[in-house]
Amino acid sequence: MKKNILLIVSLIFASFMNAAVSKTVNVTTAGTLRTLLTSAEMTTVTNLTVTGSIDAQDFKFMRDGITNLAVLDISEVTIQAYNGTGGTSTATSYPANEMPEHSFNLKLVNITIPNSVTSIGVQAFYGCYSLTSVTIGNSVTSIGYGAFYSCSRLTSVTIGNSVTSIGSYAFYNCSRLTSITIGNSVTSIEDNAFYCCSGLTALTIPNSVTSIGVGSFEGCGDLASVTVGNSVKSIGANAFKSCIRLTSITIGNSVKSIGDWAFYDCNRLTSVIIPDSVVFIGGQAFGNCDGITSVTIPNLVTSIGVGSFSSCSRLTSLTIGNSVKSIGASAFYGCYSLTSVTIPNSVTSIGDNTFYSCSMLTSVMIGNSVTSIGTSAFRDCGGLTIVTIPNSVTSIGNYAFYGCDRLASITIPNSVTSIGNNAFSSCSRLTSVTIPNSVTSIGDGAFGGCSKLASITIGNSVTSIGNWTFSSCSSLTSIYSYATTPIVLSSGAFSYVNMYACTLYVPIGSKSAYQAAPIWGDFNIVEMEPSAIPTLVSEAVNIYPNPTTNGFQINGLEGLSTLTLTDLSGKVLLTKQVKTNEYVSVGFLPKGIYIVKIATEKGAIKRKVLKK
Repeated sequence: MKKNILLIVSLIFASFMNAAVSKTVNVTTAGTLRTLLTSAEMTTVTNLTVTGSIDAQDFKFMRDGITNLAVLDISEVTIQAYNGTGGTSTATSYPANEMPEHSFNLKLVNITIPNSVTSIGVQAFYGCYSLTSVTIGNSVTSIGYGAFYSCSRLTSVTIGNSVTSIGSYAFYNCSRLTSITIGNSVTSIEDNAFYCCSGLTALTIPNSVTSIGVGSFEGCGDLASVTVGNSVKSIGANAFKSCIRLTSITIGNSVKSIGDWAFYDCNRLTSVIIPDSVVFIGGQAFGNCDGITSVTIPNLVTSIGVGSFSSCSRLTSLTIGNSVKSIGASAFYGCYSLTSVTIPNSVTSIGDNTFYSCSMLTSVMIGNSVTSIGTSAFRDCGGLTIVTIPNSVTSIGNYAFYGCDRLASITIPNSVTSIGNNAFSSCSRLTSVTIPNSVTSIGDGAFGGCSKLASITIGNSVTSIGNWTFSSCSSLTSIYSYATTPIVLSSGAFSYVNMYACTLYVPIGSKSAYQAAPIWGDFNIVEMEPSAIPTLVSEAVNIYPNPTTNGFQINGLEGLSTLTLTDLSGKVLLTKQVKTNEYVSVGFLPKGIYIVKIATEKGAIKRKVLKK
């Protein structure tokens, strides 16, 4: 019984000790607040109202000397300047009308800031974990660096119309902040200003704002919609990164640059309208936004950054503006739903891994200014059936078309000088390849694993063929070589090829040299007039399928052309008018190799067709 009585008494005493104790103090001389409270009041007062004049010394006393201060009303005070070492930080100079650096501690719950205050200083409320409400006076023009840093219980903030700048880390990690109103005089939201304000659900950035800093709203996980005002010119790197519930964003029509990782991992974002004002899209700007279904790159954009739209797995429609010059590495890596791409004539380079693993991509039209196709640019595009490579391309990178196992036909233009390692490796449906006279080297494994490759034509400038270049081309039946001197073959160049069943066609007078050359001598060698060997001209025209059984289609023609079909002796078997995507029936012909000549406005085109 006595124990119960003692417990009840203890609870009553604790409740009494925790009850709110209010105090109102008028400070006539700044710096003297500590003299106006008793020792007992310093430990018991919870609600304090101060009037008169105070300075940094008084803020230090309220922070450190009033140990249970929770509610503070200083709306009627005037903050005086102070010079000395008795302030709230290591600084020795504190300006008038500013909330000093490190003004308060973690027990403060509520504060009313006076209308006379013009700025909230660096980390003024840093780590005030209990602070739930702040009223910012109408005279405040700037909110300093880290002003409310990690005020994790702060739920709402109204930033008045007088404020012109919100400093870096100002509301960093205010994780329960659900509502924020930004006044229409704010011109800049600086780096990480609202980083990890994970409770924020909606945001309107007023038209007064001209820049959104790095990481400004990064990690705002509940943010669902954003409207960016029409005066914003730049959206900084990481600005909205990992806003995982963001479904809608309206970007103002003055934005010129979207920084690196700006919207990375906003995986619920379903549509993005990039305004015509934008000239720069940074690396990974929309990476991993796997809800986006369509993107239009405006005409002013000159470069698409590294990984800009990588892993946008639902992207089905892509339009690239006609001013883009470079497409960065991995720009569209893993865009599994993308079905077709037209690369405009303005583009000069396609970076490494640009369309890597775009597994549903079926057709690609490459503009006629592209000079290089990067490493793994179209690697594992398993649905790719049509690629038009223009005669501006000089290099095809390593693994460029590796694993494009539905690619049945490819035309390598005369401009190409090098074909990289494994460039067309594992293109298991590729049936014929012509390597033009401009090519000097074919990389290791370039056509390795092309199991249906039946015919190869090799230009007369090739000096070396790499290791495993044509390995496992198990369907190979004919090779045409222009070179009068046998090309140097690396070990394994034709490994797992039935050489005895494959005919090697060489220029007249070079048979004995080929017979004496390592590896070449194992083929069935036939001499042929060089004029009978089909050449590749610059026009980017594809004939597919090739080999064929009943007929083939022609892709890449401009306007009406005349087709002439001959045998290897030059006998004309068929003449007709054709246009692009025209089907030409050859079911009436016996098995063999035929020459297709097409007369166009740009000149004659000659292709070899194998009839099975």
